[in-house]
Amino acid sequence: MKTVGLYAIGDARVVDLEKPSPGPGEVVVQVKVATTCGTDLKTFLRGRPNQPFPTIPWGHECAGIIDEVGAGVVDWKPGDRVAFHNSAPCYQCYYCKRQQFELCDHLLGNWGAYAEYILIPAPIVSTAMFAMPEAMAFETASLLEPFACTVYGAARGGIRPTDSVAVIGAGFQGIGMIQLAKLYGASQIFVLDMVPSRLKLAGSFDGVTPIHVKEADPLTVIREATDGRGCDVVIEAAGTPPTWELAIDLTRKGGRVVEYGGCKGGTTISVSTERLHYHGLEIIGVLHTTPQYVRMAWDLLCHGSVDLSGTITEHTALDDIQGIYERLRDDKDQIKIALEP
Repeated sequence: MKTVGLYAIGDARVVDLEKPSPGPGEVVVQVKVATTCGTDLKTFLRGRPNQPFPTIPWGHECAGIIDEVGAGVVDWKPGDRVAFHNSAPCYQCYYCKRQQFELCDHLLGNWGAYAEYILIPAPIVSTAMFAMPEAMAFETASLLEPFACTVYGAARGGIRPTDSVAVIGAGFQGIGMIQLAKLYGASQIFVLDMVPSRLKLAGSFDGVTPIHVKEADPLTVIREATDGRGCDVVIEAAGTPPTWELAIDLTRKGGRVVEYGGCKGGTTISVSTERLHYHGLEIIGVLHTTPQYVRMAWDLLCHGSVDLSGTITEHTALDDIQGIYERLRDDKDQIKIALEP
């Protein structure tokens, strides 16, 4: 079968592997749509800590049709249309026992979305695989994993009705965050970016004020709109140290900062001790998601509570994987590309 391997930084290739066979409790899914991810783009650009090359298979967002089921699988059958998360916690380690599943010492990750078929391990089959409604498109279902992370990040922000919220970054995560802020009842929502097409998409949602950071000072705009205070909740979804620091600057006294976007390894930020202590800021780092928020994300997708369709900016075949990630690197109008193996 066709699959994708990342052979070195900036070197993605389509290769041929034997189609997987399911073991006990496992299923094999024919991939109908796989979507690109900001995490995979970072891996393409700079690799991942302690991950050797080549990485085969690669990719982790997809949905499809069950092709085979392994021994002991009774709730699923070939032909079922399914979506699934790409990880499962062990439920036994120190962190799992404290309900911090995203920090699990033995978190099972599943890769291989960029392929004609993908093997789904038994722990994911039993806890994080879902039957798709008949009307749901495969490209929507493929967004479960990244959107589950969005839902967890927004929840950690503790957004309450009438809150003012700023989101830094209008990529996939930012577009999801602003819609969740609306669902939580935020009265003011600002989104910051420097890409006009992304700001246009964000501004298409009612009640969202887009701010082009190269054309206006976001600190001035937000303070003027909040009687000089700053926002109640600021969510950083861009993943750079300067925007992490900007998130802190945009937050009111007693407000909450969610540092959500992953920065390059080894980078640091500077935090004013006066702001942190005397202004009573809460600064929260958020990683990945948990089973609770995977289920919540799936419910939101099934009920059409959010519209993420605008974040898929291209449909193409798997064969051009190198060109796909070069476009994501160079063309900031691109957000996600849907691949059809």
